[in-house]
Amino acid sequence: KMEKKGDAELAKITAEIDALKEEAAQPGKLTEVIEKMLAHEKTYRLQADFAATPRFCVAILEVLHRAGDWKGINEHIVLLSKRRAQLKQAVGALVKEAMGYVDVAPDLATKIALIETLGAVTSGKIFVEVEKARLTRQLAKIKEEQGKPEEAAEIMQEVAVETYGALSKREKVFFIEEQVRLCLDKKDFTRAQILSRKINPRSFDEIVKGEKKAALEAARKAGEDVRQMDLDAAAAMSAEEREKERRAKNANVEHAEGYYEATDPTVPPVEQLRLNYHRLMIRFHAHADDYLEMCRCYQNVMACDLVKDDEAARSQAAKRAAWLVVLAATSPMQQDLLHQMSKDPRLADLPLHKQLTKQFTTKEIIHWDTLAEAFASEMAAETELFGGEKGETRREDLRRRVIEHNLLVVGAYYKRVTLARLGELLCLDAAETEKRLSDLVVAKKVSARIDRPGGVVDFNPDSRGADWLLNQWVGKVDKLLDVLDKSNHLIHKEAMAHKVSLE
Repeated sequence: KMEKKGDAELAKITAEIDALKEEAAQPGKLTEVIEKMLAHEKTYRLQADFAATPRFCVAILEVLHRAGDWKGINEHIVLLSKRRAQLKQAVGALVKEAMGYVDVAPDLATKIALIETLGAVTSGKIFVEVEKARLTRQLAKIKEEQGKPEEAAEIMQEVAVETYGALSKREKVFFIEEQVRLCLDKKDFTRAQILSRKINPRSFDEIVKGEKKAALEAARKAGEDVRQMDLDAAAAMSAEEREKERRAKNANVEHAEGYYEATDPTVPPVEQLRLNYHRLMIRFHAHADDYLEMCRCYQNVMACDLVKDDEAARSQAAKRAAWLVVLAATSPMQQDLLHQMSKDPRLADLPLHKQLTKQFTTKEIIHWDTLAEAFASEMAAETELFGGEKGETRREDLRRRVIEHNLLVVGAYYKRVTLARLGELLCLDAAETEKRLSDLVVAKKVSARIDRPGGVVDFNPDSRGADWLLNQWVGKVDKLLDVLDKSNHLIHKEAMAHKVSLE
């Protein structure tokens, strides 16, 4: 039966360890003292003494660190962790002590060797999973600084951090964001998409609420006046959230929230993590030229607290959101977002971009040459969108959207127009006019027929396609069957009334 040690016994063990440390400081005594400490560790370990065993394990590392024996540190970490019937408390204390030596290693090779040793010791041990995750992140950072992003990404992907229960939510989100970033750096977009789905954008608000609740509990335990904090927390909660909390308090069973390690101080605050997440999603969607999703991400960026207070960053995000919603292909969702952007008060200070969205929401022909000349300086300034390898492609996409808008406007006002006149309105030759119109017809954005021998285009805005015609036919057949059923019922009624046989 294990008994808790008293203060006197712990003081005796501490005094014994201090005496051995002083002896190890003498010349030529290091090996002898290490042997003595290992003997004491064995004695206490076999007694399952979870108070003395970790202290002797830590003391061995302290003596070796003071002597500058980094090779000995690595060897004794492995030796002590693999000893028979070694206690979890001893391994945990050993790993935590050794992690403090990582930042003070004399050179990079020693630092990497120590991290790899600790990684091997913590692998597969759930009680040191937090240390395992942090060591993995440190090693990946070193590899990235050495110019090896592929190796850094491989190292980070070895850890499924979402399964680590002792890590705080904020640290988990930061770890996953680093995984996504490294995958994007090495252009592994498929894996980046899989990893990004592990983060729910709503989790940022949950983290903020959880940290406020933890701060409230800490202040209450410290005896501080928390009445105002309670009022602020209640005011920030919606009616649905207050009702949910009330039901949880009235529940018959109270579930434990679990134990979480303190968040690593190097992890950025929640608002920075939120901003980083949306920027990573912008990078991901930019690869596939998904302009609509990029626009939504920039809208989320504008909603971040860090950007709200920074006028330059907010203005830049608003400009790019305006460009991207115009670049997106015409669809009901794009039109809804375009009208939202045109009414957004944040565009009030950006007259050119407000004019751009207004032009695309107005049913009027837009001349590409005039638009390109009016916004030439703005497009040149937007190197993120119209610069680099994809710059010309996006300029061509913008021209395509202008043509698409013009065709939709013509389709709304004209029922029949010659191909030559249509090309004149669009400022295109006959071949390109026919091609652009055909693309829209195939995409079912415009209903039109081209009479090529006659050179005439018939727009039929009332045509609703084959699906609509089939639904109309089904509806009429159903109506006919209803009439037949009613007629059959009336015939049988009259036959019964007059006692007439229908056979």
